Amino acid sequence: MRRYLTNKLSNEKGYTFIDGILQLSVFIIFAQIFALIMWSLYTTEKKVADPSEIEWALFIQYVEAYLNDVENFIVQSEQPGIRFYKQGIEYDVEYSSNVVRKQIEKLGHEPLLLNVQTLNVIAEGQKITFFVTFFNGQQKEHTFYVTYST
Repeated sequence: MRRYLTNKLSNEKGYTFIDGILQLSVFIIFAQIFALIMWSLYTTEKKVADPSEIEWALFIQYVEAYLNDVENFIVQSEQPGIRFYKQGIEYDVEYSSNVVRKQIEKLGHEPLLLNVQTLNVIAEGQKITFFVTFFNGQQKEHTFYVTYST
């Protein structure tokens, strides 16, 4: 091994064209693998960390928590949304100026979902379906199941 290295170092032929092509091809292969990994990480991060998806999931979780043990609910006609009564308290989840908000006893303004272009609500029996269109063109829908208090 030592003899090979000393011969290689004392070789006066220098850097050959074939050595350059081999090293360049190895570099190109590693560069393509690196680019593929970076593209994959970018697309995964874009899907996982999309703030609108997180906001939608939190909205669903929040509304589902309120629709348990409800005394009564109605779909509002004057403003898109629902009104429900729980333990004698009136709650509104409605669309108002590009925001889906929650109000208690028609007081306050707690934003639940932002950048909303339209909101449509359909009730069928104990199911309420929210159809939401955002300003970026995304359309989402979710069906909630309402449980009544006894």
